[in-house]
Amino acid sequence: MNLEMLDLYTYYVNEREKVQRRREAGNLAPWTMDTVLRNYHFCHNRREDDRGTKEIRAFVQRTEPNLDFLPAAYTMARLFNRVETLEYWFDHGCDFDAIQFLYDTENKVFNTAYVVSTCGKSMGKVEYVRRVCDEVLNTEVPRTSCRAAFDALRTVDGLGSFLAGQVVADLKNDRYLVEAPDWHTFSVMGPGSKKGLDFIFGPGTTERNYEDRISSLEVLTSGTIPKLHRQDMQNTLCEFSKYVRYRNDLPGRRRKYNAS
Repeated sequence: MNLEMLDLYTYYVNEREKVQRRREAGNLAPWTMDTVLRNYHFCHNRREDDRGTKEIRAFVQRTEPNLDFLPAAYTMARLFNRVETLEYWFDHGCDFDAIQFLYDTENKVFNTAYVVSTCGKSMGKVEYVRRVCDEVLNTEVPRTSCRAAFDALRTVDGLGSFLAGQVVADLKNDRYLVEAPDWHTFSVMGPGSKKGLDFIFGPGTTERNYEDRISSLEVLTSGTIPKLHRQDMQNTLCEFSKYVRYRNDLPGRRRKYNAS
């Protein structure tokens, strides 16, 4: 284990929390003296606090009262990941052809936070989203646990592990899985959290040892960072990997942040 990286992770989570609290309190920028946190975009420690999640949550709660449709609704929401697209779809009679028109006329339809491909299938991206959502709609997604819901979503052709985990994160915070017994402990490794765990525990994080590593990290940071469920901890690891990359001027995509 790299104790220096463990300390840096603890620092990052706490400093990111302070930035959020100072901003919410109405303090003027800059909210931190850390130049990396000041100059680059980082998601909140808690996914539910992110603007995109708030917008998607509000849209689905307003337009979808039927619990049975929530898995498909959140699948579509996360594949597009852009509330303006969802609003346009709803205002045009829930017609995917309307979104196809937007896409064909070179309007922005997808948010680039998640890369959506057609997994090698010869069809357009909008048609691909429609097909995946239809398959989710016809899939029985259990409400017994987050893991059971995740396993069911993974049977849908084209819905990868990371995005299925994102849909479960939405379902656990909106009626569908709020009473799941693994609400706190469920999480799925993503490419960013793998890098974050590799920084702390050393190279070699895999799906087989991911649970052991994130569980160990939870124990090691207990009482030193804000209490987070494991999906939010997974989220902080992803952002922490970006923080390390920016701090050490390592190659990769960068998203600047302007407080104004």
